[in-house]
Amino acid sequence: MASLTQAQQSIRKTGSRELGVPGASPRSAPPNDLVGLCNIIRSQPILALMLIFIPLGWGAHFMEMSPSRVFLLNFFAIIPLAWLIGKSTEDASAAVGQTLGGLLNATFGNIVEMLICIAGIRNDEILVVKCTLLGSILSNMLLVLGCAFLVGGCYHKTQHFSQQGAGTQCSLMAMAVFAIGLPTLYVNILKQDSEWEHMVEVSRWSSVFYLMTYVAYLYFQLGTHRALFEDENAGEEEDPPDLTPGSALVLLATATVVTSYSTDFLIHSVRGTVDHWQVSEEFIGIIILPIIGNAAEHYTAVIVAARNKMDLALGVAAGSSCQMALLVTPFTVMVGWAMDKEMTLNFHSFQVAVLLLAVFLATTILSNGTSNWLEGLMLLVTYFIVSLIYFFEGSSPEASLALLP
Repeated sequence: MASLTQAQQSIRKTGSRELGVPGASPRSAPPNDLVGLCNIIRSQPILALMLIFIPLGWGAHFMEMSPSRVFLLNFFAIIPLAWLIGKSTEDASAAVGQTLGGLLNATFGNIVEMLICIAGIRNDEILVVKCTLLGSILSNMLLVLGCAFLVGGCYHKTQHFSQQGAGTQCSLMAMAVFAIGLPTLYVNILKQDSEWEHMVEVSRWSSVFYLMTYVAYLYFQLGTHRALFEDENAGEEEDPPDLTPGSALVLLATATVVTSYSTDFLIHSVRGTVDHWQVSEEFIGIIILPIIGNAAEHYTAVIVAARNKMDLALGVAAGSSCQMALLVTPFTVMVGWAMDKEMTLNFHSFQVAVLLLAVFLATTILSNGTSNWLEGLMLLVTYFIVSLIYFFEGSSPEASLALLP
């Protein structure tokens, strides 16, 4: 689940209350934890029922069932856990103000992706980690944004959003492509016959600078230029938190710990799942795993787009891509540094080309500050083509080695 800033926080509140009456709950009334927990469950009954996959996934791991079964059960277990992390983060941040709340959301909003990457590095699944990072960016930029534009365009002929805010996010994504593309192209073009001994060092120090850029982006988005990323009517349907800050933090800590184990079991079963399904690790990382973190906000982005709140929908889709590129990717490199693993910014040339073309397409569509259903369809078709390529790549050793950096 991608992180939420002030505008994105309003999306979750809107999405989790789509059947409620705006302003029906008095904001002055202190939340009751038991009643609040019941409200949370009632707001998303399907996700609440999916919590049963947590003990099933753990049981499958400890009973040493088939890797594909362990993978599927833990895959479905992480989706409601991501929802609980998002909800508890939202309620906890409501008590600390907009700025600190935005920082809290930025920290824990990406925790699922971070935990997946940490588990992947710990299990030496560097290829899966890199593909997951790329896949999360592509999923937000093409799939989530495309669905939002398509559904919103079916209800409204032409929709408008902040052209300046979208331009800032597109520029940040272009910078991310620059950071990933240069080391990759340097190794694949100038160092074809030998390893570049400075790749790890360049990647690590580049990640430090990109984390600094992300902090500056947060200050820009939450402080100096907040108006560029706000929807004029974003606060109309905000509801009071369901949990007290203390209970929300307990739920956040519990869900995070449980998620860390589920992600570890998931990553541990990847290789066996690849052999059983006869697909490539790239397809698992780029197409399948991003569904875990993006499912909840995919839903909310579509809901608010149908309500013609395109600045909020854009904040989820394009904003989440920026956060994956500027926060989670350098964070993953730093984790590899701490674990003494060679996690670098050296992606495969084809992956860089896909990312570059996706950013170019998104920038072209977002350049005029308007959207319609046809633009959403174009984004979805592009994502579908990328999915087809990786699906039919196969799981033979030659196929996987072909996309290794």
